[in-house]
Amino acid sequence: MNLESSLKRIVKNLNYNLINGEIGDAKINKVVYDSRKVEDNDLFICLNGARFDSHTKINDVINKGAKVIVVEENNENVKSIDFKNCIVLEVTDTRIALAVISNNYFGNPQDKLKIIGVTGTKGKTTTSFMIKSIIENAGYKVGLIGTVGIYFGDEHIYTDNTTPESYILHEYFAKMIDKNITHVVMEVSSQSLKYHRVYGINFEYAVWTNIEVEHIGENEHTDYEDYLTSKLKIFSMAKNAIINSFTKNYDEVISECKKNNVIIYEKKDNKMFNLQLPGSYNQENASLAYEVGKAMGIKEEVINTALEKVIVPGRCELVYKDDEIKVIVDFSYENNGAIKFLNTIKEQNPKRIVTVFGCGGNRSKDRRYGMGEVTGKLADFVILTADNSRYEKTLDIIADIETVLSKYKKKDDLENGYIILEDRREAIEYAIKNHKVGDVICVMGKGHEPMMEMNGEKVRFLDREVILDIISNRAKK
Repeated sequence: MNLESSLKRIVKNLNYNLINGEIGDAKINKVVYDSRKVEDNDLFICLNGARFDSHTKINDVINKGAKVIVVEENNENVKSIDFKNCIVLEVTDTRIALAVISNNYFGNPQDKLKIIGVTGTKGKTTTSFMIKSIIENAGYKVGLIGTVGIYFGDEHIYTDNTTPESYILHEYFAKMIDKNITHVVMEVSSQSLKYHRVYGINFEYAVWTNIEVEHIGENEHTDYEDYLTSKLKIFSMAKNAIINSFTKNYDEVISECKKNNVIIYEKKDNKMFNLQLPGSYNQENASLAYEVGKAMGIKEEVINTALEKVIVPGRCELVYKDDEIKVIVDFSYENNGAIKFLNTIKEQNPKRIVTVFGCGGNRSKDRRYGMGEVTGKLADFVILTADNSRYEKTLDIIADIETVLSKYKKKDDLENGYIILEDRREAIEYAIKNHKVGDVICVMGKGHEPMMEMNGEKVRFLDREVILDIISNRAKK
Protein backbone atom coordinates (compact mmCIF):
# COMPACT_ATOMS: atom_id res chain seq x y z
CA MET A 1 0.00 0.00 0.00
CA ASN A 2 1.55 3.30 -1.11
CA LEU A 3 -0.13 6.32 0.37
CA GLU A 4 2.43 9.04 -0.43
CA SER A 5 1.22 11.63 2.02
CA SER A 6 1.87 15.01 3.53
CA LEU A 7 4.04 14.77 6.61
CA LYS A 8 1.96 17.50 8.22
CA ARG A 9 -1.12 15.27 8.01
CA ILE A 10 0.72 12.18 9.22
CA VAL A 11 2.02 13.86 12.39
CA LYS A 12 -1.25 15.61 13.23
CA ASN A 13 -1.98 15.48 17.01
CA LEU A 14 1.53 14.17 17.73
CA ASN A 15 3.53 15.95 20.42
CA TYR A 16 7.12 16.21 19.22
CA ASN A 17 10.25 18.35 19.10
CA LEU A 18 11.74 19.02 15.67
CA ILE A 19 15.47 18.43 16.21
CA ASN A 20 16.68 18.30 12.62
CA GLY A 21 15.39 19.56 9.26
CA GLU A 22 12.15 21.32 8.34
CA ILE A 23 8.74 19.77 7.79
CA GLY A 24 7.56 22.27 5.17
CA ASP A 25 5.60 20.50 2.43
CA ALA A 26 7.50 17.21 2.82
CA LYS A 27 5.91 14.10 1.39
CA ILE A 28 6.71 10.60 2.57
CA ASN A 29 6.37 7.28 0.83
CA LYS A 30 5.34 5.00 3.70
CA VAL A 31 5.53 4.51 7.47
CA VAL A 32 7.98 1.83 8.64
CA TYR A 33 9.06 0.52 12.06
CA ASP A 34 11.18 -2.40 10.80
CA SER A 35 14.59 -1.09 9.71
CA ARG A 36 14.95 -3.93 7.16
CA LYS A 37 11.99 -2.59 5.17
CA VAL A 38 13.07 1.05 4.82
CA GLU A 39 13.24 2.56 1.33
CA ASP A 40 13.63 6.05 -0.19
CA ASN A 41 11.49 8.77 1.38
CA ASP A 42 10.10 6.57 4.16
CA LEU A 43 9.23 7.66 7.69
CA PHE A 44 10.99 5.38 10.16
CA ILE A 45 9.92 5.06 13.81
CA CYS A 46 12.52 3.72 16.26
CA LEU A 47 11.16 1.27 18.83
CA ASN A 48 12.96 0.07 21.94
CA GLY A 49 11.83 -3.50 22.65
CA ALA A 50 12.63 -6.19 25.21
CA ARG A 51 15.34 -7.72 23.03
CA PHE A 52 16.26 -5.05 20.49
CA ASP A 53 16.46 -1.26 20.21
CA SER A 54 16.04 -0.07 16.62
CA HIS A 55 17.68 3.25 17.52
CA THR A 56 20.86 1.26 16.88
CA LYS A 57 19.86 1.01 13.19
CA ILE A 58 19.51 4.74 12.50
CA ASN A 59 22.64 4.94 10.34
CA ASP A 60 21.38 2.03 8.27
CA VAL A 61 18.00 3.62 7.61
CA ILE A 62 19.63 6.93 6.71
CA ASN A 63 21.76 5.12 4.13
CA LYS A 64 18.63 3.40 2.77
CA GLY A 65 17.03 6.79 2.10
CA ALA A 66 14.75 7.45 5.06
CA LYS A 67 13.40 11.00 4.89
CA VAL A 68 11.91 11.22 8.41
CA ILE A 69 13.10 9.52 11.60
CA VAL A 70 11.15 9.49 14.87
CA VAL A 71 13.31 8.96 17.96
CA GLU A 72 12.68 8.68 21.67
CA GLU A 73 14.09 11.35 23.96
CA ASN A 74 17.13 10.49 26.07
CA ASN A 75 18.06 7.45 24.00
CA GLU A 76 21.84 7.08 24.18
CA ASN A 77 22.08 5.68 20.64
CA VAL A 78 20.89 8.97 19.13
CA LYS A 79 23.52 11.31 20.55
CA SER A 80 26.34 10.66 18.07
CA ILE A 81 24.24 10.35 14.90
CA ASP A 82 24.81 12.63 11.90
CA PHE A 83 21.26 12.91 10.57
CA LYS A 84 22.38 14.70 7.38
CA ASN A 85 19.29 15.85 5.47
CA CYS A 86 16.77 13.79 7.44
CA ILE A 87 13.85 15.34 9.27
CA VAL A 88 14.09 14.14 12.88
CA LEU A 89 11.23 14.24 15.37
CA GLU A 90 11.87 13.58 19.05
CA VAL A 91 9.00 12.23 21.17
CA THR A 92 8.50 11.07 24.74
CA ASP A 93 7.37 7.57 23.68
CA THR A 94 7.86 6.22 20.15
CA ARG A 95 5.15 3.58 20.65
CA ILE A 96 2.60 6.31 21.24
CA ALA A 97 4.03 8.06 18.18
CA LEU A 98 3.58 4.88 16.12
CA ALA A 99 -0.08 4.64 17.17
CA VAL A 100 -0.84 8.30 16.36
CA ILE A 101 1.08 8.29 13.08
CA SER A 102 -0.45 4.98 11.94
CA ASN A 103 -3.98 6.19 12.59
CA ASN A 104 -3.31 9.39 10.60
CA TYR A 105 -1.49 7.54 7.82
CA PHE A 106 -4.42 5.22 7.14
CA GLY A 107 -6.97 8.03 7.23
CA ASN A 108 -8.28 7.65 10.80
CA PRO A 109 -10.20 4.43 10.06
CA GLN A 110 -11.14 3.75 13.69
CA ASP A 111 -13.46 6.75 13.61
CA LYS A 112 -15.67 4.91 11.10
CA LEU A 113 -15.97 1.70 13.16
CA LYS A 114 -17.75 0.56 16.31
CA ILE A 115 -14.97 -1.21 18.24
CA ILE A 116 -15.61 -3.64 21.11
CA GLY A 117 -12.54 -4.46 23.20
CA VAL A 118 -12.38 -7.66 25.27
CA THR A 119 -9.78 -7.96 28.03
CA GLY A 120 -9.16 -10.39 30.87
CA THR A 121 -6.83 -13.21 31.83
CA LYS A 122 -9.06 -15.95 30.48
CA GLY A 123 -11.94 -16.09 28.03
CA LYS A 124 -10.95 -13.27 25.68
CA THR A 125 -10.91 -15.37 22.53
CA THR A 126 -14.11 -17.31 23.20
CA THR A 127 -16.02 -14.22 24.35
CA SER A 128 -14.85 -12.32 21.27
CA PHE A 129 -16.09 -15.06 18.93
CA MET A 130 -19.41 -15.10 20.77
CA ILE A 131 -19.84 -11.33 20.49
CA LYS A 132 -18.92 -11.47 16.80
CA SER A 133 -21.54 -14.16 16.22
CA ILE A 134 -24.22 -12.13 18.00
CA ILE A 135 -23.55 -8.92 16.07
CA GLU A 136 -23.38 -10.79 12.76
CA ASN A 137 -26.65 -12.57 13.55
CA ALA A 138 -28.19 -9.12 14.03
CA GLY A 139 -27.33 -8.29 10.42
CA TYR A 140 -24.02 -6.37 10.68
CA LYS A 141 -20.67 -7.06 9.03
CA VAL A 142 -18.11 -7.76 11.74
CA GLY A 143 -14.32 -8.03 11.88
CA LEU A 144 -12.39 -9.84 14.61
CA ILE A 145 -8.83 -9.31 15.85
CA GLY A 146 -7.28 -11.58 18.45
CA THR A 147 -5.18 -14.55 19.43
CA VAL A 148 -6.37 -16.70 16.53
CA GLY A 149 -5.72 -13.97 13.97
CA ILE A 150 -7.62 -11.31 12.04
CA TYR A 151 -10.96 -12.17 10.44
CA PHE A 152 -13.04 -10.02 8.07
CA GLY A 153 -15.09 -11.02 5.09
CA ASP A 154 -13.38 -14.09 3.61
CA GLU A 155 -9.99 -13.07 4.98
CA HIS A 156 -8.14 -14.84 7.81
CA ILE A 157 -4.64 -13.62 8.66
CA TYR A 158 -2.53 -15.21 11.38
CA THR A 159 -0.72 -12.79 13.72
CA ASP A 160 2.09 -13.19 16.24
CA ASN A 161 0.41 -11.26 19.06
CA THR A 162 -3.05 -11.37 20.62
CA THR A 163 -3.26 -7.65 19.90
CA PRO A 164 -1.03 -6.68 16.95
CA GLU A 165 1.20 -3.62 16.82
CA SER A 166 -0.70 -0.34 16.33
CA TYR A 167 0.37 0.03 12.70
CA ILE A 168 -1.10 -3.37 11.84
CA LEU A 169 -4.31 -2.56 13.72
CA HIS A 170 -4.94 0.63 11.77
CA GLU A 171 -3.91 -0.99 8.50
CA TYR A 172 -6.55 -3.67 8.98
CA PHE A 173 -9.15 -1.21 10.24
CA ALA A 174 -8.74 0.52 6.87
CA LYS A 175 -9.01 -2.78 4.98
CA MET A 176 -12.14 -3.68 6.94
CA ILE A 177 -13.79 -0.41 5.98
CA ASP A 178 -13.05 -1.22 2.32
CA LYS A 179 -14.99 -4.48 2.90
CA ASN A 180 -17.94 -2.57 4.43
CA ILE A 181 -17.24 -3.82 7.96
CA THR A 182 -19.10 -1.74 10.53
CA HIS A 183 -18.13 -3.40 13.83
CA VAL A 184 -14.84 -4.84 15.11
CA VAL A 185 -14.45 -7.15 18.09
CA MET A 186 -10.88 -7.28 19.35
CA GLU A 187 -8.99 -8.93 22.15
CA VAL A 188 -7.03 -6.36 24.13
CA SER A 189 -4.02 -7.86 25.89
CA SER A 190 -2.32 -6.37 28.93
CA GLN A 191 0.84 -5.96 26.85
CA SER A 192 -1.03 -3.97 24.21
CA LEU A 193 -2.34 -1.61 26.89
CA LYS A 194 1.02 -1.29 28.63
CA TYR A 195 2.94 -0.66 25.40
CA HIS A 196 0.36 1.57 23.71
CA ARG A 197 -0.60 -0.67 20.76
CA VAL A 198 -4.21 0.42 21.27
CA TYR A 199 -3.38 4.03 22.15
CA GLY A 200 -6.02 6.44 20.89
CA ILE A 201 -8.65 3.81 20.09
CA ASN A 202 -12.12 4.73 21.29
CA PHE A 203 -13.90 1.56 22.41
CA GLU A 204 -17.67 1.54 22.18
CA TYR A 205 -17.64 -1.27 24.77
CA ALA A 206 -14.87 -2.61 27.00
CA VAL A 207 -15.61 -6.17 28.14
CA TRP A 208 -13.87 -7.41 31.31
CA THR A 209 -13.92 -11.19 31.64
CA ASN A 210 -11.79 -11.78 34.77
CA ILE A 211 -8.32 -11.30 36.18
CA GLU A 212 -5.98 -13.85 37.73
CA VAL A 213 -2.32 -13.91 38.70
CA GLU A 214 -0.80 -14.55 35.28
CA HIS A 215 1.60 -13.14 32.66
CA ILE A 216 4.19 -12.24 35.28
CA GLY A 217 7.82 -12.94 34.48
CA GLU A 218 10.50 -12.47 31.87
CA ASN A 219 9.36 -10.27 28.96
CA GLU A 220 5.91 -9.87 30.54
CA HIS A 221 4.82 -8.00 33.70
CA THR A 222 7.03 -7.34 36.69
CA ASP A 223 4.30 -8.20 39.21
CA TYR A 224 0.53 -8.57 39.61
CA GLU A 225 0.06 -4.85 40.31
CA ASP A 226 1.71 -3.97 36.99
CA TYR A 227 -0.51 -6.53 35.24
CA LEU A 228 -3.72 -5.22 36.84
CA THR A 229 -2.82 -1.56 36.26
CA SER A 230 -2.16 -2.28 32.59
CA LYS A 231 -5.52 -4.04 32.20
CA LEU A 232 -7.44 -1.23 33.88
CA LYS A 233 -6.21 1.29 31.28
CA ILE A 234 -8.91 0.07 28.89
CA PHE A 235 -11.59 1.93 30.85
CA SER A 236 -10.01 5.30 30.13
CA MET A 237 -10.59 4.52 26.44
CA ALA A 238 -14.18 3.23 26.59
CA LYS A 239 -17.70 4.66 26.55
CA ASN A 240 -19.34 1.56 28.09
CA ALA A 241 -18.14 -1.42 30.10
CA ILE A 242 -19.52 -4.94 30.44
CA ILE A 243 -18.07 -6.46 33.61
CA ASN A 244 -18.21 -9.91 35.14
CA SER A 245 -19.38 -8.99 38.64
CA PHE A 246 -17.62 -12.08 40.04
CA THR A 247 -14.18 -10.89 38.93
CA LYS A 248 -11.26 -10.61 41.29
CA ASN A 249 -10.50 -6.95 42.20
CA TYR A 250 -14.13 -6.08 41.46
CA ASP A 251 -14.14 -2.88 43.54
CA GLU A 252 -11.02 -1.58 41.83
CA VAL A 253 -12.45 -2.38 38.40
CA ILE A 254 -15.70 -0.53 39.15
CA SER A 255 -13.80 2.39 40.66
CA GLU A 256 -11.73 2.75 37.49
CA CYS A 257 -14.91 2.82 35.38
CA LYS A 258 -16.49 5.50 37.54
CA LYS A 259 -13.30 7.56 37.50
CA ASN A 260 -13.41 7.59 33.71
CA ASN A 261 -17.18 8.19 33.45
CA VAL A 262 -17.76 4.82 31.78
CA ILE A 263 -21.35 3.54 31.71
CA ILE A 264 -21.33 0.17 33.48
CA TYR A 265 -23.34 -2.93 32.55
CA GLU A 266 -22.77 -5.82 34.95
CA LYS A 267 -23.20 -9.53 34.47
CA LYS A 268 -25.27 -10.51 37.50
CA ASP A 269 -27.39 -13.55 36.65
CA ASN A 270 -26.57 -17.18 35.94
CA LYS A 271 -28.61 -17.54 32.77
CA MET A 272 -27.77 -20.82 30.97
CA PHE A 273 -27.16 -21.02 27.26
CA ASN A 274 -27.32 -23.85 24.74
CA LEU A 275 -23.69 -23.98 23.63
CA GLN A 276 -21.55 -26.32 21.58
CA LEU A 277 -18.66 -25.41 23.88
CA PRO A 278 -18.65 -27.42 27.15
CA GLY A 279 -17.78 -26.13 30.61
CA SER A 280 -19.19 -23.67 33.13
CA TYR A 281 -16.51 -21.14 32.20
CA ASN A 282 -17.93 -20.97 28.68
CA GLN A 283 -21.34 -20.22 30.19
CA GLU A 284 -19.60 -17.26 31.91
CA ASN A 285 -18.16 -16.13 28.57
CA ALA A 286 -21.57 -16.46 26.93
CA SER A 287 -23.23 -14.39 29.63
CA LEU A 288 -20.84 -11.50 28.96
CA ALA A 289 -21.45 -11.73 25.22
CA TYR A 290 -25.19 -11.80 25.94
CA GLU A 291 -24.90 -8.56 27.96
CA VAL A 292 -23.08 -6.88 25.06
CA GLY A 293 -25.89 -7.86 22.72
CA LYS A 294 -28.55 -6.61 25.10
CA ALA A 295 -26.71 -3.32 25.64
CA MET A 296 -26.61 -2.89 21.85
CA GLY A 297 -30.37 -3.43 21.65
CA ILE A 298 -30.19 -6.81 19.93
CA LYS A 299 -33.20 -9.07 20.50
CA GLU A 300 -32.81 -11.97 22.91
CA GLU A 301 -33.81 -14.63 20.40
CA VAL A 302 -31.16 -13.31 17.97
CA ILE A 303 -28.53 -13.49 20.71
CA ASN A 304 -29.46 -17.04 21.77
CA THR A 305 -29.47 -18.34 18.20
CA ALA A 306 -26.02 -16.81 17.61
CA LEU A 307 -24.54 -18.38 20.75
CA GLU A 308 -25.76 -21.84 19.76
CA LYS A 309 -23.56 -21.73 16.64
CA VAL A 310 -20.23 -20.64 18.13
CA ILE A 311 -17.14 -22.82 17.70
CA VAL A 312 -13.70 -21.41 18.56
CA PRO A 313 -10.49 -22.76 16.97
CA GLY A 314 -8.20 -24.37 19.53
CA ARG A 315 -10.53 -23.86 22.50
CA CYS A 316 -11.77 -27.24 23.75
CA GLU A 317 -11.95 -28.13 20.05
CA LEU A 318 -13.04 -31.69 19.26
CA VAL A 319 -10.74 -32.57 16.35
CA TYR A 320 -11.49 -36.28 16.04
CA LYS A 321 -13.98 -38.77 17.47
CA ASP A 322 -14.76 -42.42 16.80
CA ASP A 323 -16.17 -45.33 18.79
CA GLU A 324 -12.95 -45.64 20.81
CA ILE A 325 -11.38 -42.21 21.39
CA LYS A 326 -11.80 -38.46 21.31
CA VAL A 327 -8.93 -36.12 20.48
CA ILE A 328 -9.35 -32.56 21.73
CA VAL A 329 -7.10 -29.53 21.24
CA ASP A 330 -7.01 -26.75 23.81
CA PHE A 331 -4.94 -23.61 24.28
CA SER A 332 -4.56 -24.00 28.07
CA TYR A 333 -0.89 -23.48 28.88
CA GLU A 334 -0.93 -22.66 32.61
CA ASN A 335 -2.54 -24.08 35.73
CA ASN A 336 -5.76 -22.02 35.98
CA GLY A 337 -6.80 -22.68 32.39
CA ALA A 338 -5.70 -26.31 32.59
CA ILE A 339 -7.75 -26.90 35.75
CA LYS A 340 -10.91 -25.59 34.09
CA PHE A 341 -10.28 -27.51 30.89
CA LEU A 342 -9.41 -30.87 32.46
CA ASN A 343 -12.30 -30.68 34.93
CA THR A 344 -14.60 -30.09 31.97
CA ILE A 345 -13.19 -33.23 30.33
CA LYS A 346 -13.68 -35.18 33.57
CA GLU A 347 -17.38 -34.30 33.46
CA GLN A 348 -17.58 -36.42 30.28
CA ASN A 349 -16.55 -39.53 32.29
CA PRO A 350 -13.72 -40.74 30.05
CA LYS A 351 -11.93 -44.05 30.61
CA ARG A 352 -8.68 -42.11 30.88
CA ILE A 353 -7.51 -38.54 30.32
CA VAL A 354 -4.26 -38.57 28.37
CA THR A 355 -2.50 -35.20 28.13
CA VAL A 356 0.16 -34.21 25.61
CA PHE A 357 1.84 -30.89 26.37
CA GLY A 358 4.99 -28.86 26.92
CA CYS A 359 5.55 -25.29 28.07
CA GLY A 360 6.82 -22.17 26.33
CA GLY A 361 10.41 -21.04 26.69
CA ASN A 362 11.50 -17.62 27.98
CA ARG A 363 8.36 -17.36 30.07
CA SER A 364 7.71 -17.68 33.80
CA LYS A 365 8.78 -21.04 35.21
CA ASP A 366 5.73 -20.96 37.47
CA ARG A 367 3.68 -22.08 34.47
CA ARG A 368 5.80 -25.21 34.17
CA TYR A 369 5.43 -26.09 37.83
CA GLY A 370 1.70 -25.33 37.70
CA MET A 371 1.15 -27.52 34.64
CA GLY A 372 3.12 -30.33 36.28
CA GLU A 373 0.88 -30.19 39.33
CA VAL A 374 -2.44 -29.89 37.50
CA THR A 375 -1.79 -32.71 35.04
CA GLY A 376 -0.26 -34.80 37.81
CA LYS A 377 -3.52 -34.56 39.75
CA LEU A 378 -6.14 -34.50 36.96
CA ALA A 379 -4.71 -36.55 34.09
CA ASP A 380 -4.34 -40.33 34.05
CA PHE A 381 -1.36 -40.46 31.70
CA VAL A 382 0.97 -37.62 30.68
CA ILE A 383 3.23 -37.23 27.65
CA LEU A 384 5.71 -34.37 27.99
CA THR A 385 6.86 -32.84 24.73
CA ALA A 386 7.90 -29.65 22.95
CA ASP A 387 5.99 -26.38 22.82
CA ASN A 388 7.37 -23.01 21.67
CA SER A 389 10.75 -23.40 23.37
CA ARG A 390 11.96 -20.16 21.78
CA TYR A 391 15.56 -19.69 22.97
CA GLU A 392 15.55 -22.41 25.65
CA LYS A 393 16.24 -26.11 25.26
CA THR A 394 13.08 -28.22 25.18
CA LEU A 395 14.52 -30.83 27.54
CA ASP A 396 15.40 -28.12 30.08
CA ILE A 397 11.78 -26.96 30.05
CA ILE A 398 10.54 -30.54 30.42
CA ALA A 399 12.93 -31.04 33.35
CA ASP A 400 11.29 -28.09 35.13
CA ILE A 401 7.83 -29.62 34.60
CA GLU A 402 9.10 -32.96 35.90
CA THR A 403 10.21 -31.48 39.23
CA VAL A 404 6.53 -31.25 40.19
CA LEU A 405 4.90 -33.87 37.95
CA SER A 406 7.19 -36.60 39.35
CA LYS A 407 5.63 -36.08 42.79
CA TYR A 408 2.35 -37.42 41.41
CA LYS A 409 3.36 -39.81 38.65
CA LYS A 410 6.14 -42.29 37.96
CA LYS A 411 8.29 -41.82 34.88
CA ASP A 412 7.92 -44.51 32.20
CA ASP A 413 4.88 -46.06 33.90
CA LEU A 414 2.81 -46.63 30.76
CA GLU A 415 -0.44 -47.07 32.66
CA ASN A 416 -0.69 -44.18 35.13
CA GLY A 417 2.62 -42.37 34.85
CA TYR A 418 4.36 -40.16 32.33
CA ILE A 419 6.83 -40.40 29.47
CA ILE A 420 8.96 -37.91 27.56
CA LEU A 421 8.83 -37.64 23.77
CA GLU A 422 10.59 -34.45 22.76
CA ASP A 423 9.19 -34.39 19.21
CA ARG A 424 5.61 -33.07 19.41
CA ARG A 425 4.33 -35.02 16.40
CA GLU A 426 5.83 -38.23 17.80
CA ALA A 427 4.16 -37.52 21.15
CA ILE A 428 0.73 -37.00 19.59
CA GLU A 429 1.16 -40.10 17.43
CA TYR A 430 2.12 -42.20 20.47
CA ALA A 431 -1.01 -41.09 22.33
CA ILE A 432 -3.25 -42.02 19.40
CA LYS A 433 -1.49 -45.29 18.54
CA ASN A 434 -1.45 -46.54 22.15
CA HIS A 435 -4.92 -45.41 23.18
CA LYS A 436 -7.34 -47.44 25.26
CA VAL A 437 -11.04 -47.57 24.44
CA GLY A 438 -12.76 -44.65 26.11
CA ASP A 439 -9.69 -42.39 26.22
CA VAL A 440 -9.89 -38.66 25.72
CA ILE A 441 -6.56 -37.41 24.38
CA CYS A 442 -5.98 -33.76 25.25
CA VAL A 443 -3.34 -31.98 23.19
CA MET A 444 -2.70 -28.83 25.15
CA GLY A 445 -0.82 -25.54 25.06
CA LYS A 446 -0.78 -24.43 21.42
CA GLY A 447 -4.44 -24.55 20.46
CA HIS A 448 -4.96 -22.55 17.26
CA GLU A 449 -1.26 -21.66 16.79
CA PRO A 450 -0.07 -22.61 13.29
CA MET A 451 3.66 -22.37 13.98
CA MET A 452 6.25 -23.83 16.38
CA GLU A 453 9.01 -21.46 17.50
CA MET A 454 12.40 -23.00 18.32
CA ASN A 455 15.81 -21.34 18.43
CA GLY A 456 14.38 -18.14 16.99
CA GLU A 457 12.89 -19.91 13.95
CA LYS A 458 9.26 -20.75 13.21
CA VAL A 459 8.05 -23.84 11.37
CA ARG A 460 4.53 -24.91 10.47
CA PHE A 461 2.91 -26.96 13.23
CA LEU A 462 -0.83 -26.81 13.81
CA ASP A 463 -2.00 -29.44 16.29
CA ARG A 464 -5.31 -29.96 14.48
CA GLU A 465 -3.55 -30.63 11.16
CA VAL A 466 -1.04 -33.00 12.72
CA ILE A 467 -3.75 -35.00 14.51
CA LEU A 468 -5.84 -35.43 11.35
CA ASP A 469 -2.75 -36.33 9.30
CA ILE A 470 -1.73 -39.01 11.81
CA ILE A 471 -5.23 -40.49 11.86
CA SER A 472 -5.45 -40.38 8.06
CA ASN A 473 -2.11 -42.21 7.71
CA ARG A 474 -3.21 -44.85 10.24
CA ALA A 475 -6.43 -45.41 8.29
CA LYS A 476 -4.47 -45.95 5.06
CA LYS A 477 -2.30 -48.57 6.73
